Amino acid sequence: MSICRRLIELRGTLNLNQTDFATRINRKQSTYSAYEKEEDKVPERAIIDICRVFHVNEQWLRTGDGEMFSKEPPAKEPDNLAFELGKLLRSDDEFSKTLILEYLKLPPEMKKLMRDFVHQLAEKDSKSK
Repeated sequence: MSICRRLIELRGTLNLNQTDFATRINRKQSTYSAYEKEEDKVPERAIIDICRVFHVNEQWLRTGDGEMFSKEPPAKEPDNLAFELGKLLRSDDEFSKTLILEYLKLPPEMKKLMRDFVHQLAEKDSKSK
């Protein structure tokens, strides 16, 4: 399987469209689309960014060997959110995966509404105990 097929598989696993995926790695959708179509060689910088942002196992992305997601957080970032997301994506908790992935797709104003709602739920829960 080529790197372009692994990119498609990764994006599918993350449940992201090309635009959302490209935005997260600071690329234009058209640039990223060319990577998936093998029109352009995936540059080293893009590979590094994909692995960093999505906590992808670099060996898997380059060659297909090993697991899709890294098992250990990057040494420089022990509290890395991407590491936690990678662990969640490897879990069997489909509801949490979907909730997190859909939240990440929301526009900023909707994210704020969601955060406010979750904080209200947490407040009610803490008062009921």
